[in-house]
Amino acid sequence: MKKILQTITTCAAILVSANSFAQRYVSEVFATVDSTQNIPYGSNYTFLSGAPVLQPLVFDLYKPSGDVATNRPLVIMIHTGSFLPAIINQTPTGNMRDSATAEMCRRFARRGYVVASMDYRTGWNPAATGSAGQDIRTGSLLQAVGRAVQDARACVRYFKKDFVNNGNTYGIDTSKIILGGQGSGGYVAFAATTLHDTLEVWKPKFFAATDNPSYGFAAGASYWRSFIWGDFDGNGGNPLFNNSDNNQAYSSNVAMMFNLGGAMGDSSWVSAGDAPMLAFHVVGDPFAPYTDGTVVVPTTGDPVVDVSGSHTAIRLATELGNNDSFNSYSYNDAFTDRADLINDGYDGLFPFYMSISQAQAGPWEWFDSTTTVNYAIAYGLGSAAGTSIYQNAKLTNPDMSMAKGMAYIDTIMGYSCPRISKALGLGVGVNEIDLLQNAVSVYPNPASSSASLKLETGIKETNINVSVTDISGLIIETINWTASSSRILKRSLCDQCTGKNIQQ
Repeated sequence: MKKILQTITTCAAILVSANSFAQRYVSEVFATVDSTQNIPYGSNYTFLSGAPVLQPLVFDLYKPSGDVATNRPLVIMIHTGSFLPAIINQTPTGNMRDSATAEMCRRFARRGYVVASMDYRTGWNPAATGSAGQDIRTGSLLQAVGRAVQDARACVRYFKKDFVNNGNTYGIDTSKIILGGQGSGGYVAFAATTLHDTLEVWKPKFFAATDNPSYGFAAGASYWRSFIWGDFDGNGGNPLFNNSDNNQAYSSNVAMMFNLGGAMGDSSWVSAGDAPMLAFHVVGDPFAPYTDGTVVVPTTGDPVVDVSGSHTAIRLATELGNNDSFNSYSYNDAFTDRADLINDGYDGLFPFYMSISQAQAGPWEWFDSTTTVNYAIAYGLGSAAGTSIYQNAKLTNPDMSMAKGMAYIDTIMGYSCPRISKALGLGVGVNEIDLLQNAVSVYPNPASSSASLKLETGIKETNINVSVTDISGLIIETINWTASSSRILKRSLCDQCTGKNIQQ
């Protein structure tokens, strides 16, 4: 008969819900998170000031406190920011420690993942006007996305190099690396997952209309010219403009991708065999279309380039079979129930329809006026500019608050983590949890010192193992059960789970 492994986390006051067994990578099973800032993963040239300047590339690392596992999946988070630094981009957000970004990193880490919130190169010219304005806006943005893709792939390779050369410092399974992109980071995650060749940006909409040596444009050629900038893995190019020594001997392939907003430069980038995708998207997002549309400059509304959004991406991934690893299972949770009502039957797609009619974006984000003003002052822009930036950001997040942002993150985690677990084969399958939900009784529940676990009669499985773990994931005892047998579970410490909100 089928062997089922059920994991139960023991608690300070033993409390096990028959409908909510804690499962690592799906539920929060760790109380606290350790973090380390500014770990270097490479370096490359930035063009923020015009002339190339070699910039160190770094990430912040999050991992569950006290965890002893050495084969954990890795999430690489790519922050938002419109490809410019915070404040310079006329918003309060745009770095790897933004409130929402850091919160999602902690949420993943408390579920047992290792998480890297990566920094990447930014810089383009959204303010270009005149006869060459369209060319400069489109071309400089494509180049900014290309550099960010190079950095994301360099970050992936850094961990694969560490696994081989440094004894797996971070305790990860390099076959289970997940890219997560937030806002403009969603553009990067899409491109880093789906672009396989620089020829994929040799399309008329990516062709320069004029010669412009300052930007490396040649009329009739792609804005991304690999003999200058290198390929999207960072190989080749002009050594004055691209550092091709960023862990190049290793693969930059990832096992899965998810995005919160953002879009693909072209729908043709999705091909059979790409990594599975999950997408969260505000329908009506003014900065990234949900289906197909034109990206505009956030501050001016000037057009940049036509792109394809989350609905198109997940539809294609589904049709090509790329999402088969998770979408063949019938999930039984409120997050799925809500998504299934509004995602046109494409599992892995969670659209958000906002209750306020005006255009909105990034409801999972929050920021405060004091920090925004202080950053503006530090940039030499003055307090009035900071206040204006804060107020303008609220135009597309009018009821912005930490409570709202956290509620949306509840939904993002609740919908994505079971699908990540299914796609990557992380521990117990969610279908196995469902099977045992009504098979096990725990009494008394809650209990202050010990509790008895009993397998109900009538269960046909004859070879069922239950692993009892502490909060670090260390197995304390493995129990083999037969029908009607019972065992005593001793008290241990863990956090109690809390209910989560569902954002519609």
